[in-house]
Amino acid sequence: MLDASDPNLHIQQEIKGDRNQVIGQVTGGIVINQLTIHERIPATAEPPITSVVKPLTQQEYRQRKVLLNKVKAYWINGVLQASLHTKALIELGLQERSDLIQKPFSGVEEFSQAPGQALPDEASVTSVFHQSGEGRTLLILGEPGSGKTIALLKLTQDLIARTEADLGQPIPVAFNLSSWARKPQSINNWLIQELLEKYQVSTSLGKTWIETESLILLLDGLDEVKAKQRNACVQALNQFMQTHGTTELVICCRIQDYQALADRLMLRSAVCIQPLTPEQIDHYFDQAGEQLSALKTALHQHQELQELATSPLMLSIMTLAYQGCTLNEVVEDGTFEHYRQRLFDSYVERMFQRRGTSQKYPKQQVRAWLTWLAQRLVAASQTIFLIERLQLSWLPNPLQRVGYRLGSGFGSGLTIGLMIGLIGVLEDLFSGAVIRQLVNDVSFGLVIGLAIALIAEFSGEIHPSELLKWSWRKATPGFIGGALLGGSSIVLTFGLQAGLWIGWVTGLYFGAIFGLIFGLEGSEIQEKETPNQGIHQSARNAAKLFGIFSLGFGLFMGVVSGLNNGFYFGLMGGLIAGLIGGALSCIRHFFLRLILFHLGYSPWNYARFLDYCSDRLFLQKVGSGYIFVHRMLLEHFAAMSLEQENR
Repeated sequence: MLDASDPNLHIQQEIKGDRNQVIGQVTGGIVINQLTIHERIPATAEPPITSVVKPLTQQEYRQRKVLLNKVKAYWINGVLQASLHTKALIELGLQERSDLIQKPFSGVEEFSQAPGQALPDEASVTSVFHQSGEGRTLLILGEPGSGKTIALLKLTQDLIARTEADLGQPIPVAFNLSSWARKPQSINNWLIQELLEKYQVSTSLGKTWIETESLILLLDGLDEVKAKQRNACVQALNQFMQTHGTTELVICCRIQDYQALADRLMLRSAVCIQPLTPEQIDHYFDQAGEQLSALKTALHQHQELQELATSPLMLSIMTLAYQGCTLNEVVEDGTFEHYRQRLFDSYVERMFQRRGTSQKYPKQQVRAWLTWLAQRLVAASQTIFLIERLQLSWLPNPLQRVGYRLGSGFGSGLTIGLMIGLIGVLEDLFSGAVIRQLVNDVSFGLVIGLAIALIAEFSGEIHPSELLKWSWRKATPGFIGGALLGGSSIVLTFGLQAGLWIGWVTGLYFGAIFGLIFGLEGSEIQEKETPNQGIHQSARNAAKLFGIFSLGFGLFMGVVSGLNNGFYFGLMGGLIAGLIGGALSCIRHFFLRLILFHLGYSPWNYARFLDYCSDRLFLQKVGSGYIFVHRMLLEHFAAMSLEQENR
């Protein structure tokens, strides 16, 4: 435990812009009631488990606090408190399903009930997890919209509160398994990449936390992994658990998708969230009042609507879509699937009518852009959308992808070539040979630029550069050490009289190189999150590297071979460093966004549009990314055709 006198406790890291959204607000003149999944925490909740660990350093304390604040801001303030079912108290029943897991130790039972039996009324996902003791692992199953993710996030909220009381304890971190299918790999490597992309944690720090089992892993969306890769994902999870025996984790999956798997997860406990009962649904409508009387009547008359209402999510959406409607507006002959599609259509239309949000975009255009986004997320096995992670593969047509490669390659090459040519022209100003060299410089630049750009285009995905920061504290000893090493080696080789001048120059050169190497370091964890942060960071990195390398190489070459060469090679070195350090990723991203906008797949100001959709309750903001308010709404948009929405 941290001592109250520990100076680390006086460090305060706050996440600003905490968004406690209340969705029960006036919508089209109607007050919306909401559905809440009620987590029952036993009166005798266990205190946080403590262990004897070495005291945290100030840096470790800060790093853990920043990550914990991010998880809280992303998933509790950003998703749980803004979810579609968060206000009306409905207790969810749980069923024990140890028959659906492979026990790590045969003969060990976590529950007294036989598999398939209902757990006591006071049981909740949170209490089940805490009762498992050390090395807790749990599988949460349920039908679509049954409340699996909400139960997972309520557990996350409880774990965050416990870790806030003692930052030496493992940090709860939420992930979505859907992205594992993009590049099937070990769970260890996938977690490191997810920590970098979603939480801006450096690869070195992420690797350390995973190896030291410093995280509690809360993994949602096993069912969102593509079906053909889902079994391999289960095998990878089992392998991870065998090599990280004390790492605690929770996994969520739709029950039918899980039962279809050939392999079973190697976990200690498993529960299945039960559908709402008719008595629970009637009690909910009795509390809601007259605004939902027509919907209550329709439920009793139509079996399809009754079946829909057994899902907490669908009951919440019914409340939002049909509040204040007449019986004729609710009832329509059709199948279960027809009612579900009509319900989502009604929800989307009602959200367009919300008060307090201006109509910035035509409804038809919003639907079309959301349809394309949902289809691309499904195809790319992603749940969280990050603007900076847009890739060439998001263009659906092969001809469009070829056109992008050629257009982006030529455009990038032209940009780079003109920059190289301009450097040559500026260098020629010093020699008085501007006209003579102008054509040669620009031509040379275009050839080099095209070569660089085309190689980049055909080499793979757009990768925003990692976080960089400059440290004078580390650069200074690097510069001094490099200067002493370079200078002394020349003096010792050629003697003091013959090697003094060359030694001074060489020392300066080695000092600059070593200073740059030691001074530029990766930021372990970044605190602020903004949309398209990766591309913005790449641009900043490129500017830093351009300035540093231009100055360093320019000074060295200027001393060694004169002012003209120093100017030319300094700018060339800076340009190359800037391109590698992030500028090329920015250029490629710009041309991809330009093509997507030209083809009508996305708006030009993507962040503003995504924020607008978040205000309309189509999306939720998670850090610098966005997710649909529920997987079922994403699937609803993904099932639409772009041609239909563009009409």
